[in-house]
Amino acid sequence: MILETTRGIQGLRNIKTPYLTMFWTSTTCGTCYYKSSPPRVCYSYSQTASCRFGSQCRFAHGEGFKTTNGPSQTHTQTPLDDFFATYPAFDYDSSASASSEFYRMCDQFCWDREDKEREQAHNDSKDALVQQFNEIYGTDVNNLTSWRNLCQIVRISPIPDTLESCREAVKATHVNIVDLIHTKVTGKPVTIFVSEAKLSEYTKDAGKFFPRDNAYAGGLLRYLLRRIMNPRQERMSKSGQRTQARGRRRRRRP
Repeated sequence: MILETTRGIQGLRNIKTPYLTMFWTSTTCGTCYYKSSPPRVCYSYSQTASCRFGSQCRFAHGEGFKTTNGPSQTHTQTPLDDFFATYPAFDYDSSASASSEFYRMCDQFCWDREDKEREQAHNDSKDALVQQFNEIYGTDVNNLTSWRNLCQIVRISPIPDTLESCREAVKATHVNIVDLIHTKVTGKPVTIFVSEAKLSEYTKDAGKFFPRDNAYAGGLLRYLLRRIMNPRQERMSKSGQRTQARGRRRRRRP
């Protein structure tokens, strides 16, 4: 087998397709080893029987790959998979944080902040993040099951029995939404922060920003959005409890 590229065959380690992964033991490609892997299912096709990538999609289409509620040996494509699939030269690791993978992709493609392609990719990745949250936690603010599931993930105990109680409990909880999405992959519990200011510090240090304003944002998501860039500061009430100060309202000019 001979493979030709513009840079030759040096540096080739893995070439992946939905059905086959080829591993090289050396840069000279003297010996090839093949490893079968289960096909990954196109999320868009499994849900709507259509896919905007058509025959160029990296994931499996077809009746034999429909998703089910039970365990399956196939892997359903998520909105984030869908986004990273548009950059086939990048080897996306779905077990890593979406934010860290995006920054790693920027480094691979040598994108700086003024790069138009990076800007487009950044906007698309934000859409994918929001859509992935919606797929995991739902969008219907009147669905008590969705609210109780969210309360369980952010360790609210006891879990409230009413919609209003769930909403108030989630609204008072400070958690990084990127971590909230990633916990479904890793199984690791998310960190609950004592204040919006502490959440802001963590988010900025980790670079795990979630879009505050997005056309795909559903009702549940809006209860978790926080002022990361300009967090409200804590203050002590007369009763000794910590509260968060609201920003001063500007007087309107007559």
